[in-house]
Amino acid sequence: MASNLALLLEQIIASPLKAIVDAQSESANATVDFLLSLMDMDGERTIPKSVQVVYNQTYLDPESGELKQEAQKLSIPLVTLVPIPYISVDEADIEFKAKIVAAKPVAGRKAVPLYAVYASKQTSKVDVSGDLHIRIKAKRADVPEGIARMITALSNSLNITGEE
Repeated sequence: MASNLALLLEQIIASPLKAIVDAQSESANATVDFLLSLMDMDGERTIPKSVQVVYNQTYLDPESGELKQEAQKLSIPLVTLVPIPYISVDEADIEFKAKIVAAKPVAGRKAVPLYAVYASKQTSKVDVSGDLHIRIKAKRADVPEGIARMITALSNSLNITGEE
């Protein structure tokens, strides 16, 4: 293998870990985008989009003793109706083989930087590729406290009005 392809061993180890962190960040941004898709902007205010449900409410008229119906309208914020996609990396197994190809001591440092390349399978041809096996287990994470409080506040403020 060509030594000009060698990386610091810490770079070889850090790169897949950074990719996992970047993926987690992308997932969080997707959650924010999802939440904002359920909102309307009114200047500086963010207003939740709502579904209007109209139904007939049956009630007993206390004066006549008759059953009557009255049209009601219920405004339900969409964010309270759908699951929030909030995924986190629960576990990641990273497996690779590296071949140390150089060690370059640096004056004043106790640790010696090691240079390595991904180890490839032994074949009769020249192969500068290596194998990196990553297994990631993602799970639906608990909704962050701020989102939970927002959903609770919106659920508690459901508005029922008489249909006009």
